[in-house]
Amino acid sequence: MTRKITATAAALALLATGCSASTDSSAPGGTLITSGTSTATSTPTPSSTTPAPATTTAGRTPTVTEVTASPSATESTTAASTTAAATPTPTPTVSLDPSPLAGTGGGPQQPSSVPTLNSITDEDRGRALETAKAIVTAYTSGKPYKEWSEELYPMVDPEVQNEYGPKSRIDLLKGTVISAELVDDPTLKVPGGDNPYWLTVSVRVEGSLSPAYYVRLHRTAERPNKWKASHILEPQGYKLFAEKWLKQHNK
Repeated sequence: MTRKITATAAALALLATGCSASTDSSAPGGTLITSGTSTATSTPTPSSTTPAPATTTAGRTPTVTEVTASPSATESTTAASTTAAATPTPTPTVSLDPSPLAGTGGGPQQPSSVPTLNSITDEDRGRALETAKAIVTAYTSGKPYKEWSEELYPMVDPEVQNEYGPKSRIDLLKGTVISAELVDDPTLKVPGGDNPYWLTVSVRVEGSLSPAYYVRLHRTAERPNKWKASHILEPQGYKLFAEKWLKQHNK
């Protein structure tokens, strides 16, 4: 009897459960009960977008891109450098001799790089006379050697300078210049006229060791207005010089 009551109660409980499932389709909380099995269906929850972490360069090693010049650019640069190195620096043109006729007899023996002088003008002769007087004035000044040489040497050739030293008796030459005139010097004759590069001037002096001094002057095409002395000779010394020069040149 007891077993029958228990079985009956179990059947009634099962029947009650089935009825409840058929009449209540959705359970609170979204639980669907079907034939004694429960399936959980979650209610959609609004999704939240989480921002992506910000990109940062802190702590990163920078990327270096190496650029290699093209072969053509390298060749052009090398060629330009080679050309610049191979081009020689131009050498300045220098005159062959600043005074090519100094100490020579006569004649327009000028280097081809310098123009020639074709004649002697009256102005040229005037400058020659003034230069000869200035030379002899310094020569017979009687000043101490230092002052004497400072005045004279710029107007004469080195050969004349070498004739006198600090111990020379230049006091014996002391005198006063009176006048000057051009000399018809046979050593300066050239075919067709006078030598345009040379002149000889006789300067008369009073009170000096000699009554006159013969100054042989020369110039160049590079300095046509500046005469310099190659010789300062006493009358007898000038005569011997001319005779020797003519003999050597068979005149």
